[in-house]
Amino acid sequence: MNTININLTNGYRIESLCLDDCNIVEKLCEKCSDYYLLVEGVLPSKKDVDEIFMDLPPNKDYEDKYVLGIFRYDNKLVGIVDVVKDFPDAGEWIIGLMLIEIDERGNGLGRVVHEALKKWASDLGAKSFRIGVVTENYKGIKFWAKLGYKKIKEVDMNFTAKKHIVNVMRLKFDE
Repeated sequence: MNTININLTNGYRIESLCLDDCNIVEKLCEKCSDYYLLVEGVLPSKKDVDEIFMDLPPNKDYEDKYVLGIFRYDNKLVGIVDVVKDFPDAGEWIIGLMLIEIDERGNGLGRVVHEALKKWASDLGAKSFRIGVVTENYKGIKFWAKLGYKKIKEVDMNFTAKKHIVNVMRLKFDE
């Protein structure tokens, strides 16, 4: 996995995470149990944490994957982002997960993080981001749409204890 370090203007920073960070990621996932209940239908487990670090789309390897932590000024992990470059096509990067602690939501942090990631990815050759959002995640769909993402298709997916229709959304950087 690749490493990055981005300082944000609001006192937060984005840093690469590694398997040694599993404990703090597990604690964050537990604090974000609302997301896991909505999407997976069960509370987060050690398996979910492992998947953040280990899951890859077809024909991708760990050189294409970035697992990033969003840290507050006091070095507390308050969010994670999982990004894979050039998937499904060259120039399009997929955000597999963007998870922010409940107490940090609604303050503009997600938007600031997204803008920093967009610039970073663009500097590395990305032309667009893609994300999948379950239809029941109304706040998530609204968040991504406000950032300019447009729905390009729907996909039926099975999760741990639920089945969902997932909105596949794309943001082209030049629009």
